[in-house]
Amino acid sequence: MSSFNLVQIVPSLESGGVERGTVDVANFLAEKKIKNFIITSGGKMIKELDNTFTHVYQLPVDSKNFFSYPLIARKINQFIKANNINIVHVRSRGPAWIINLMPKKNIKTIATFHNVYGGNSYFKKIYNKGMSKMDHLVAISEYVKEKIVKKYNLSPHNILVINRGIDTEYFNQPIDAITRDNIIKTHQIDTSKKIIFFPARMTSWKGQLEFFHTVKTMDLQNILILFAGGTKNDSYTKFVRDAIKKNNLTSTFKILGSLNQDEMRSLYQLADLSVSFPWRGEGFGRTISESLYSNTPVLAFDYGGVKNQLANLSDMFKIKPQDYRDLPTKIEKLLSLPEDQKKEVLQDSKFEIKSNFSKINMVNQYMKLYESL
Repeated sequence: MSSFNLVQIVPSLESGGVERGTVDVANFLAEKKIKNFIITSGGKMIKELDNTFTHVYQLPVDSKNFFSYPLIARKINQFIKANNINIVHVRSRGPAWIINLMPKKNIKTIATFHNVYGGNSYFKKIYNKGMSKMDHLVAISEYVKEKIVKKYNLSPHNILVINRGIDTEYFNQPIDAITRDNIIKTHQIDTSKKIIFFPARMTSWKGQLEFFHTVKTMDLQNILILFAGGTKNDSYTKFVRDAIKKNNLTSTFKILGSLNQDEMRSLYQLADLSVSFPWRGEGFGRTISESLYSNTPVLAFDYGGVKNQLANLSDMFKIKPQDYRDLPTKIEKLLSLPEDQKKEVLQDSKFEIKSNFSKINMVNQYMKLYESL
């Protein structure tokens, strides 16, 4: 029998890294037959949970209306008492503030910082700092820890780093040939060309447009570039699509939209190179580890959580942030990498990821933290 009774609180379970971490922890506990709870507003990832051991309670914890927080806090407090919960794990700022408004007698609280939150106004800073009021703080990378220590004037000794982790067992499984063939056919992917994969949702700070304008001057005759990620930002997606059309490069650049996990894994393995060029450092950036673990070389701006992942790996994978001038040269070098050299650097990469950035490491560390409380 477990010594803890846990509830995780996350705004929604629709998609994203915060949500993936929540589901991974819940399913790990369920595999061990440990009853646990999640409070969320809802989302399609609920169906990924083992409902025998993980119980979901839906409340509008995604609300940005501060005046609704006292009522939500009262409902959560009743839920905690009714289910004898002794650990509350919040994964976002809104839920943290809701918990701050309720009595915390007989419970321990944990907050996981998944990123460094922006905003310089007085009220924004106060809102962002709500997570630091929890009893125990977790950062998903050394980068996030370093930033929140400075931003919120926190003691580094009070922050535990539990790296985000990818599902190495899933990526070790053979690719489903039907999924692979369907995605090739659906998007008319010419596998005889060198494929550059840009996995990121379509939004300006992810850097797709700057990348396009940088590489369009290259010799692209034998290159195919695939943008894969959510396209909810209609205006930006149209902006990128129009730029591709204007330059008559629709056969070279393809916007695939949002893909499921199996489709993404197929594309990682089809690609000759995977890239990441956001305007600012990300909290983690899991596509780096997913790409390398799929035996696909990467090229990424060397900052944020990506810098932590690449720290012990080849310099070929790194480029100075915003160094667009050197980008074409680095791309050409990686695309022409001899097979023996490619195999060697990727073998080292897989070992590094399995040792430090795997899902099993992440969930075991959370389990250890929960038990210690």
